[in-house]
Amino acid sequence: MREIELKDKEYPDNLKIIPNSPKKLYVEGNLENLKSMCIAVIGSRVCTKYGEEWCEKFVKKLVKHNITIVSGMAVGIDTIAHKSAIKHGGRTIAVLPSGLDNIFPRENKNLYKKILNSNGTIITEYSPNTFADSKKFLERNRIVSGLSKGVLVVEAAYRSGTSVTARIAILQNRDVFCIPGSLNNPKSIGTNNLIKEFAKLVTEPEDILLKYDLINKEIIKEKVLKDKEKTECLINIPKELFDVYNAIENKPTEVYDIVRKSKLSLKEVMSKLTLLELDGKIKKISGNRYIKKKE
Repeated sequence: MREIELKDKEYPDNLKIIPNSPKKLYVEGNLENLKSMCIAVIGSRVCTKYGEEWCEKFVKKLVKHNITIVSGMAVGIDTIAHKSAIKHGGRTIAVLPSGLDNIFPRENKNLYKKILNSNGTIITEYSPNTFADSKKFLERNRIVSGLSKGVLVVEAAYRSGTSVTARIAILQNRDVFCIPGSLNNPKSIGTNNLIKEFAKLVTEPEDILLKYDLINKEIIKEKVLKDKEKTECLINIPKELFDVYNAIENKPTEVYDIVRKSKLSLKEVMSKLTLLELDGKIKKISGNRYIKKKE
């Protein structure tokens, strides 16, 4: 464990400029991460499958562009963010609302170890024996956003702690990005409200990468053209055959893979494959495999 004071060269530059900067940090793991380009990823503790899926998609792309993922190691979206960063070979920083001898939450002790074993970093402003309490969560959250150039909100319920953190980020002059959600999902009320008020709506990681000039705009143009071509192709596919057509990859795909991806019976799949083949949309090749035909 290292103790870093505000005057020390290892102290994160981003934290120095926020209101009420921590006077001291207790750190375990890779100190270099504290000086890296960081994006905070936060969200609901009781997240949905939608939140989990999109959290991983964004984190996977962000870490590939050398972005360090910051979160609070809470259950839910925080945990998904840390685990996704590790899974895809990226770096992550966990900010605790407790001392390093009192890991919170206790069920994330194994995650704590995984972060350290994956060249990650654990930090807190509290002395080693300090226990977490409600006041310390908000204090912790100002560090999560303060370390970062921007904050990505994945899911947030109405009047949630996540929404409060997003507002803290704005006061710190940080960018706030939100993944929109269904109007029927209570866990998206907070994110959708933040978008209405001040947050930037993002639907893909490239929206964040473009903000910080981490990718070339020409790459985005190419992606848009490819998506347009794909959409135009699908327009010519009868609606009732979409599920099977979409289950066929851009390489030879076996029938049982199509069944698994489309979640239809073998009989239904074979019937639809025949119709698609007759319509010239797909081609059957050796090994009972199918491939899409180019328009």
